[in-house]
Amino acid sequence: MTSSRILVVDDEADISTILSVTLRRAGFEVETAGDGVEAIDQIRRQPPDLVILDVMMPRADGLETLKRIREHGPTAQLPVIMLTAKAQLADKIQGFDRGADDYVAKPFEPSEMLARVQSLLKRTALARLTGPLMGVLGDWFNREGVAQLTRDLEAARDIQQRLQPAVPSALAGLEVGALLRPSTMVGGDFFDIFPMGERIGVAVGDVSGKGIPAALLMVMVRTLLREIARGLSEPAEVLAKLNASLCRDMPPSMFVTLVLGVLSPGHVGRIALASGGHPEPLLMRAAGIPAPVRVGGMILGVFEETRFEQVEIDLESGDSLVLLTDGLIEAPESGGKRPGLPRVLDALVRARALTAQRQAEALTADVLERGTAQVHDDMTTFILKRP
Repeated sequence: MTSSRILVVDDEADISTILSVTLRRAGFEVETAGDGVEAIDQIRRQPPDLVILDVMMPRADGLETLKRIREHGPTAQLPVIMLTAKAQLADKIQGFDRGADDYVAKPFEPSEMLARVQSLLKRTALARLTGPLMGVLGDWFNREGVAQLTRDLEAARDIQQRLQPAVPSALAGLEVGALLRPSTMVGGDFFDIFPMGERIGVAVGDVSGKGIPAALLMVMVRTLLREIARGLSEPAEVLAKLNASLCRDMPPSMFVTLVLGVLSPGHVGRIALASGGHPEPLLMRAAGIPAPVRVGGMILGVFEETRFEQVEIDLESGDSLVLLTDGLIEAPESGGKRPGLPRVLDALVRARALTAQRQAEALTADVLERGTAQVHDDMTTFILKRP
């Protein structure tokens, strides 16, 4: 609870001081206000986690202040403890009718007030988390509105899943395996397969951020990529044109990383690669330790005048090329340690004899088996293996 902010609203300086000292000693951040008008101004500028509100005050008393707190969408669920010199039942009922969460009569024991603050913060933790959402949705934030929002998110997830291409068992003479696991209902990771004249493009991308904004931008990036790649054959050239488009059209606070491979059906196993700030592809030969393919390039959507490197590799029988997003590399273990790329390489070696699809599944399963309570980032794996 030590990070919670408490607003003490009382026109009596000694009471305000006692409460402030008590709460600060317990690790809370404390702000003070001398009356209801000042309190409302502070609450609107920066809502606290809890308010201790005196009833008898000049300008705007506690009951009027409480009414205004409850009528304002972003603060409607703000926890409030009423403080008064009156202990009559009628006064308490009036306070509870206006929406008070608790009621304490003066004089009070500081230890009792501290216990009530801690208890109320525990009980209202969920409301504090949903408060920002309520502020955005306003009156629409009710049972029906939340149900509609849930349906919309499920529909968005379904649309995003349908945008993922069907994963063929083979492509230009190579086995194909792919797996995308979003960290939220919708996400910013994607993989794609598309024509590039007589050649075939395969891409894995990661849009900055998570959730709906990343998912919307992902759709835009995927659409642009397909359109640009249609008339080109070299991956570096595709990324240069894609980057220029994103620099013009993308929000300045967001960016994209992407790795693009181009397959030549007339040369089985030959893949041209270019990268825009993405984790390097991993090349696992039929024998030996897997290693990153060194191909540099800046992230997309930030610097318009950017050139991209291009490399070419040839897969021999038993070789695999792994395109992945940073969710697999940066996933922590249960103790918080991040084993990084070495762990991914170890998992890949253990899966060497498997098909491309089973290799993709094995890499994702290794992350999920690390004991973490929750996947905090999208994870995407796309593998090409020469049989």
